[in-house]
Amino acid sequence: MSKKPSNHQLVGRVAYLSIEWYRAQTIAKACRAQLNDEYFRYFQVNGEPEPNRRGIRVDDPRYEGVINFTNAAYERLVAAQRQKNNAKRRLETAIRALMAFSGDTVQVPKKPYVARANIHGETLQ
Repeated sequence: MSKKPSNHQLVGRVAYLSIEWYRAQTIAKACRAQLNDEYFRYFQVNGEPEPNRRGIRVDDPRYEGVINFTNAAYERLVAAQRQKNNAKRRLETAIRALMAFSGDTVQVPKKPYVARANIHGETLQ
């Protein structure tokens, strides 16, 4: 049976995981910027299939060249986003453990009562 972590250990874990999440977030932003730069360079040289439209249509054969050109950068972005999401999940788990240790809870505000009626004036509640 393992010993439960102390408050000091839990706070340290939250601090450590906060830094890890920030690192992962920064890396994901950098990967996104690299991918956007590759899109820009590809379209600058080869032209855009639809100049007035943003985004890449993966099912459109006109975008096959840009997809092949940016595939490595896209895979790096997907991996970085996965790492970012995992780091955030670990941080939230550590925060919940710290809150449970200290007996703290999150008080969610109640939704305000709003009388709703249809066009005939009949209330819907």
